Amino acid sequence: MSSNPAPVTDTLSNFNDQMATAARLIGRSKHRQAIFAFVYCGKRQIKTIAEIGKAVGISKTHVLKEGGKLAGLLLDKIPDGYKKRKEFAPRYKDILALAKNKKKLERLPTKTSPRVGIKGIKVNLTFPSLAQNARIITVDDIDSFSRLKKHRFTGTAKMLKEQKIKEGFKRIIGEKGTFKDWGGEKSDLYTTHILFRGKRIVAAVAFKGSGTKGKLVPAKMGKNGDQINRLFDEPAGLFLVVYGGQIDSSVVSQMQAFAVARAISGQKIYFGIIDGSDLGRLISAYREHF
Repeated sequence: MSSNPAPVTDTLSNFNDQMATAARLIGRSKHRQAIFAFVYCGKRQIKTIAEIGKAVGISKTHVLKEGGKLAGLLLDKIPDGYKKRKEFAPRYKDILALAKNKKKLERLPTKTSPRVGIKGIKVNLTFPSLAQNARIITVDDIDSFSRLKKHRFTGTAKMLKEQKIKEGFKRIIGEKGTFKDWGGEKSDLYTTHILFRGKRIVAAVAFKGSGTKGKLVPAKMGKNGDQINRLFDEPAGLFLVVYGGQIDSSVVSQMQAFAVARAISGQKIYFGIIDGSDLGRLISAYREHF
């Protein structure tokens, strides 16, 4: 099975489905709309982070944060910039119009929500979507961490180094492999030893430790803010982001976008975060491993 996220054009049946999916991903965020518009305007295929920030009027960090939510699906992330995708270039203005107009987007007939008029009667139908195969979970759902069900912890974890958190995880799940950090790795821990719903599952995990400061946002994940993108390149069914502090909802949103893209191919995808509070519970429940 391919490890890359399923392209939108491979999974949606027609132009309307493509545009609706793109518009929902961009959403009502003025900055995401502006980034998308600037990258796609003109003949140049690539726009740098600096150019985008100057045009939109935001910092490079914020460009990475918002652009990261579009990367891999609507934009291709390249070193120091973003590249337009040919399937969206001819219709980017239509996509923006839908993103800015919720009512217009809702009226757009798609495969999952067609509008059929019969003798003046409008009928709305809804069909099950393979996107439902993408499910968010919590640390309590993972069998390998079963001690947590009888263990409560109030507070947050002491900030540990990333390597120490990773080694603690490995000892809990019984993973004996060696995973060295380097600039191009897709995940910090790739394992088949996590138990989930009574069975082993292939999992890819990204860890952030005391070297990261403040609330975790996509821009702090990887040199180019593309760590979540690379994480979902792994051939896995479970994806986790672990950090000893607060994790911003933008991290979850980006994970969800990639999870849905993978799930549309038919595979069940599970994803979730373990923040400082849950990591504190985990360390307390499995103290001997940390």
